[in-house]
Amino acid sequence: MNTNVIRVPIVPGVNAHQAYGDLYGRGVRGIILEAFGVGNFPAAWLEFLTEQAERGLRIYLSTQCESGDLHPELYASGQGALNLGAKSGPLMTPECAVVKMMLALEHESVDLNKTVVGEA
Repeated sequence: MNTNVIRVPIVPGVNAHQAYGDLYGRGVRGIILEAFGVGNFPAAWLEFLTEQAERGLRIYLSTQCESGDLHPELYASGQGALNLGAKSGPLMTPECAVVKMMLALEHESVDLNKTVVGEA
């Protein structure tokens, strides 16, 4: 497993560049981005995500909610992240999402969009 993964809950008003800097440059290869509700987050994060994705950072959109489906395509920022190649699939616990990202970074056959073994 590739353990170079970070879990980031979106906090209103936080500047991603100031708070997290160059994640990819520091060796991070995957981010679990915990959005609001069904997949919304401040549009200002898209610039940061674009820069990091262009360098090779893999992005998985999750939610801070305990239940419900993810639909980031309903929001401009969520759709923007999907356009960058971000994945968003079944609702998983944050720990499960991190471990699944670790596996996906190591094994290309692991699809972050699909349930493999009943993730929750």
